[in-house]
This record gives sequence, structure tokens and C-alpha cells, in this order.
Amino acid sequence: MITIYYYCLDISMKEVDEPFVANKLNELAHQLLGEKIKLPVSINRLGDEPDLAKEVNVILHKLTNPSYTFRNCAREIFELFVRLSVFDKTCPAQLLVYCPPDNSPIANAAKKEKHTAEWGATAPVGGFLSNEYKSRIDSEDLSFMCKNFLCAVYPPKDQLKNKSTIWHEALHLLGLDECYDENTLGRNCNCETCVMQYGLPLRVDEKWPSPLCDNLCDKQKEKLQNLAMVVEAKRKK
Repeated sequence: MITIYYYCLDISMKEVDEPFVANKLNELAHQLLGEKIKLPVSINRLGDEPDLAKEVNVILHKLTNPSYTFRNCAREIFELFVRLSVFDKTCPAQLLVYCPPDNSPIANAAKKEKHTAEWGATAPVGGFLSNEYKSRIDSEDLSFMCKNFLCAVYPPKDQLKNKSTIWHEALHLLGLDECYDENTLGRNCNCETCVMQYGLPLRVDEKWPSPLCDNLCDKQKEKLQNLAMVVEAKRKK
């Protein structure tokens, strides 16, 4: 099973609170477990592990230093997860951080690295990982987590209730790519409502983008189905 930890950083907005973020992530996990994908994902609150949360918070606040990059942050949290045995050889784990849209160090660092990261961003593990870390994790899981380990979600104030932003970044953690051209920002897949396209506005229908399978293009659905098969094969070993 894959674990996604969530951490709400400096949230003091009436519109959004930690239970809102948890609810939307658990809704996504329920959709992923459905019969069309069958991918088990565990959603864990980082705050339930106070020692881990405290150290993660210290690392995230290093982003106030302009020379400390989003990828640096991802690598340092990854190494922390390894040292504290947050995951083992059978359980990849990643982190989603939800933070305010204005004057957030993590949002500013993410936008600095990628010009299209207006509402959220995902960071690979940057820099060199020593053999100490590599030897403690299955090579396939290591490759998977290093590509998609840390994501930040910071939608603008008029989109705070837009769960598609949370889903979009969480799905990046599961290996999904963007479904838009980075130059034109136009959709480049076969699904008009694909949740992986750029800047999906808040819909009147609160259920959207449920059901998930109706709002993903064929390429992205296939990636999730393939990941589900890999996870199941590992479980059976």
C-alpha cells in the first residue's frame, strides 16, 4: 500500500481547515480503490506523529531562505523519512503540504522553480542520495518516490473549495503527469474534464471531479491501473 501523509501548514483561513483537506484526500483514496482502478492508498495525518511533524516543520521553514530550493526541501524530508523508518521496503510514503496562497515560503519556492505552478507543485528528490538511503528502500520504490515525493497545494482564495487542486497534486505523487502543454497551457489529452489539465476552475457541482475515472484521460487511468498491479504484486510476495 502507498501512504500519503498530509500536513496543513499555517492555515488560519475560515474557508478551509485541516478536516476539509483530510476529507478530500480520503474521498480521492476511496475513488482510487474503486473497481476500475483498485489502487489502495492510505491517507495519514502527519500531526498524529508529533516528533515527525516537528522535524518536517523545521525543514519546511528553511524555505524562507531564497537559496534553499523546493527540491532541497524534498530531499531533506525524504532523508528524514528514511532515518525515522516512516516507510519500509513494502510501503512507499509521500507528503502533501497544504498551505496559504499568499506569502507562503513553500508556495514561493515552488513557483520559483516552475512558472506554471500557480496553484500547486510537486517536487522530486533533488540532489545526490547516499548509499545509506538507497540500501534501505526497494529500488523500484526508491525510483517511484524520488520522482514524486513532496507536493504543495496553495490555491488562490477564490478556489479554496476546489478539491480538484488537491486531487491534481496528490495524483502527481502517484506518478501522473501533466495533461497540458507547458507553453500554451492548453489541454493535450483525450478527456475534456481531465483533472490533470491546467487550472481547472471550481465547478458548481460539488461532486466533481467524481467519479475519478470519468475525469481522467486514458493515459492517466492506465498509469494508475499499472501502479495498482505493481502494488498488488508486492503484497503477494
